[in-house]
Amino acid sequence: MAYNSVFANAYSAISQAATKSAFEQRFNAIQRGMISRLNDEIDDVVNDDTERRLTEIQDRRDELFGYAGKAREYLFGLETNKSRMFEISLDASNALSAAEADGDLASFTAEEAAALNEAKDFLVEKMRSLRFLYFPGDISDSSFVNQVQHDAQSLEALSAVAGTVDAEGTDPTTNDNRPLVDLLGEASNRAYSLTESLDVLMGAVNQLIIDSEKKMYGLEADLAEITAVEVQRKTEEIEGLKAKYGNLLRAISLSFEVSSSIGDMLVTGTTPAPDKTSILNLFV
Repeated sequence: MAYNSVFANAYSAISQAATKSAFEQRFNAIQRGMISRLNDEIDDVVNDDTERRLTEIQDRRDELFGYAGKAREYLFGLETNKSRMFEISLDASNALSAAEADGDLASFTAEEAAALNEAKDFLVEKMRSLRFLYFPGDISDSSFVNQVQHDAQSLEALSAVAGTVDAEGTDPTTNDNRPLVDLLGEASNRAYSLTESLDVLMGAVNQLIIDSEKKMYGLEADLAEITAVEVQRKTEEIEGLKAKYGNLLRAISLSFEVSSSIGDMLVTGTTPAPDKTSILNLFV
């Protein structure tokens, strides 16, 4: 009876060892499968639509940045044109004042005509120095510049001469003196009026720049918030996944350890050891 018990005990021990080996193989396979599944779920967490949202916001921010940059360049051009418009208005007015220096606007002397023509040519050159500006959208000052350029073309076609300055409204005129005097006055008034119009336009462009910058700052804040929140969320989700699969593996391992311990107890704890002098000790 003891002989059978010893051999049964040895067989149980071998079977228990084989069971442990088989479990190790199955456990390794389960572990590899869980790690693969964990990696897939981590990829799903990482590769969500956050990157797409961030890219869209960044593109919008960059677009606004470029738009605001063009608006600043446009505003600088408007400021330059406004300054030149004011000079044109002043120069045209001064040219008329010089022609009336002797208090007699009924006629020009040769010297007065020459001085007026020189002032007119300088004025035409300044008119043509105005910058043609373009800005996408409805805001534009091209019509302002075109009006002044038209005046420049008309002034260039007229020349003062020594002699009579016809009275206002004379038609036809004796010479170019009256048309030149009238056009200088009109050009002066128009240029001054356009400076006021440019003030309004510059205010609109400046507000556009302010609004664009506000939107850019808002988008920057969105980027920072999304980045911080998403990093925290993804970190927590990934740690949660690791904990979940780690607990599953520990549960499987612990369950086997309990079963294995019970098996070891059944193998070693239910069979009495043979006598010390027994040959059966060779199999124990």
